[in-house]
Amino acid sequence: MDELNQKLCQLMAEACTYPASSLERRQKLSEVHLLVMKSRKLWREYQPYYNDALQQMWEYCLQHPQEYDPTRGSVISWLNYNLKKQLRRLRDAQYRQKQRQITVTITEYWQTIDPVENLPASPDIQPIMEIWENTRTWVETDPKGILRNTLFRKRSDINAQVLLLRRLPPDTPWKNIAAEFQLTPAEAKDLPKFYNRKCLPLLRKFGRSQGYI
Repeated sequence: MDELNQKLCQLMAEACTYPASSLERRQKLSEVHLLVMKSRKLWREYQPYYNDALQQMWEYCLQHPQEYDPTRGSVISWLNYNLKKQLRRLRDAQYRQKQRQITVTITEYWQTIDPVENLPASPDIQPIMEIWENTRTWVETDPKGILRNTLFRKRSDINAQVLLLRRLPPDTPWKNIAAEFQLTPAEAKDLPKFYNRKCLPLLRKFGRSQGYI
């Protein structure tokens, strides 16, 4: 056992001999915190939620020092285990939040292009993410070439496929699309009209053929 871990083990053992709310216990655990932070041996990840995970790890471990078992590893290994657990929890929470946002965006998108109809009520039959993936695959592959042949002002580089890919969630602003294709002010004004008149009906037709709307 190296000198640092020996000292940490001693402090942890001594902390556990005092009542949970005692000054002596807080002092011993403060020494643990100081020594560990100075050692720079804690697990590092360059994630935006790392500091939150670190703080939550310290709060938990310093409140439950009795859970440390010296027979299973060093104090720093125990801290790192709990730190990684907090990181996983925050990472999973962030992933679930993103999935919820995508689901809401896609649902709103389909309701917007056909406000009279609604998405199927049962998520077990047609999960929203499956709908989204199938729709995007259809636009990208354009199996019958209908999208590629639906042109804006006879420009082959601005067709229904190109526009749908840019307007599917998360959508690209119209001003960015106009700048990308170097449209004149008049063309930029007409492009959303073309999209609503020519592109969305094709997307709506596909959605109906699949039972999405």
